[in-house]
Amino acid sequence: MKNSIFVVDDDKGIVNVLNNIINENFPNEFVGMATTGSKAIKEISSLKPDIILLDYLLPDKDGLDVIREIQTLYFPTIIMISEVSDKNMIAKAYNHNIEFFINKPINVIEVITIINKAKRNIMMKSIIDSFKDTFSNIDYLTKLENNSSDNYVKNKIKKFYSRLGIIGETGCDDLIKAIIWVNKLDGNKYKLSDMYKALVDNPKDKTQLYAVEQRIRRTISKSFNIMASLGIEDYMNPVFENYGPQLFDFNELRKQMNYLRGNSLKQGKINIRKFIESSIILIKDSI
Repeated sequence: MKNSIFVVDDDKGIVNVLNNIINENFPNEFVGMATTGSKAIKEISSLKPDIILLDYLLPDKDGLDVIREIQTLYFPTIIMISEVSDKNMIAKAYNHNIEFFINKPINVIEVITIINKAKRNIMMKSIIDSFKDTFSNIDYLTKLENNSSDNYVKNKIKKFYSRLGIIGETGCDDLIKAIIWVNKLDGNKYKLSDMYKALVDNPKDKTQLYAVEQRIRRTISKSFNIMASLGIEDYMNPVFENYGPQLFDFNELRKQMNYLRGNSLKQGKINIRKFIESSIILIKDSI
């Protein structure tokens, strides 16, 4: 499946490198380039490319300004390119619905891999949309989905985790399955080890158990870092204010904020059980 690709970077050398990579690996998909935010907005508004490789820092407008203006017209797949390592700035970018990050200096394999992932995401969205289009009444489709308790809870969790910025994480599906499993216990006691066993094909395989535990831990840790970054940026941020103290121990969250600020060498710790059980409470409150 061919997708149109547009590149925005103030470094013409990087634009040429990306142009060559795209032309060699994705023939006839490169549709244009810009070296300033203003020109990018004008060209993208006209061409409406499927995928945009966008530099974070531009001379006239930063990448987030470009995204905001483009998203008033449509929602392309955004791949952010940057040397930025500041966690607050990265969190800001993810809050603007970028899907992937490519770090400078440019690595050919990384660029090809990320573009392929973006293309797969676009294809999956297209397939889902085509299924939806077969139903003339969207309300009817919604009712069918809601007849399944698991599907209904799953959709609520996905919307919630989308707000937290972790819906695309590798372990997010495992985390969702874990929440559905715990939710079905209806308040009965359980061990995390039993939960992990319920999520794998072979509960006796220690490798599978370790892998699923680590995927869930990494996903929760990603949310922990995003939440701490939001708190540093704006203590009154509604996502931080409404969910941070409920999903995480607030003292540990403050430790992580101090760590990200560079004021402490000690990081905060996550509590997997608290995150899962608090997620269930927050999701039920929204039903």
